[in-house]
Amino acid sequence: MSRWQVENIGVDIGAHAIALRRGAQRTTLKAHGGDWAALGAELTQLLPARARLLVRVADCWSRTFLLEPPAGISGLRDCRLLLDARFETLYGQAPADWLLQADWQADAPMLACAIPRGLRQALAGFSLARVLPALLQDWNRHCAALPADGVWCAAADGVVNLLLWHKARLQLVRQQPGQDVDGLLALELARLGVALPAARFWSGPAMPAGWTQLEAGA
Repeated sequence: MSRWQVENIGVDIGAHAIALRRGAQRTTLKAHGGDWAALGAELTQLLPARARLLVRVADCWSRTFLLEPPAGISGLRDCRLLLDARFETLYGQAPADWLLQADWQADAPMLACAIPRGLRQALAGFSLARVLPALLQDWNRHCAALPADGVWCAAADGVVNLLLWHKARLQLVRQQPGQDVDGLLALELARLGVALPAARFWSGPAMPAGWTQLEAGA
C-alpha cells in the first residue's frame, strides 16, 4: 500500500479485548478496561497516521436507547435537551461525560446512542469513518430486511439487549447488564401489554426453539 493511501482499519472495542481488522489480517489486543487514553496511545503506536478507523464499541462501553418526544416539542435544541434528560434518567450518569446522538425527528420515537467522551478524545488523532455502539451497528445492518413486526434479543459482552418493533417502527429498546434475556423479555412484554411477536430473532449462545439466528458482529 502506498504511504499516501488511506487505509481503512476496523477497531472492535470489546469487553475484554480489542480486535484490529486490516483486510484479512486480524490482531487482538488486551482491553484497557475503559482507560481510553491508554487505548489511544497504543493505537497511535500501532497504526499508520493516515489510517481511517471504523470503530465498533461493545454495549458494555456504550449506550443505545429509544427517545420518545412529547407532543408539542419542536426544534433541535429542545430535542437535545430532552436527550440529555432521558439519558441521565436512564443511566444516572452525567450527559457531559458522553457524546450523545440521535436520528433527530420530533414526530416519532428516535433511536439514540452514546459513547464515552474520553473514547472520542482518545481517537482524535485519527480519521474516523464511524464510531458506533455494537447494537446500533447491527440494527442498521439488518433492519431493512426484517419483517414489519418482530422482536430481537441479543446477549453479548455482559449486556442483554432487547428490541421490539411494530409496523416497522421501534416500540422498545432496552439494555441491562447480565445474561437474563428471558427475564427482561417477559418483563417488557407484560409492561407493554403485548404478545410475543411471531418473528423472533436471536443473537448469542443458547438460542431457544422457534427463534431465528441473526448474525451480530463487524
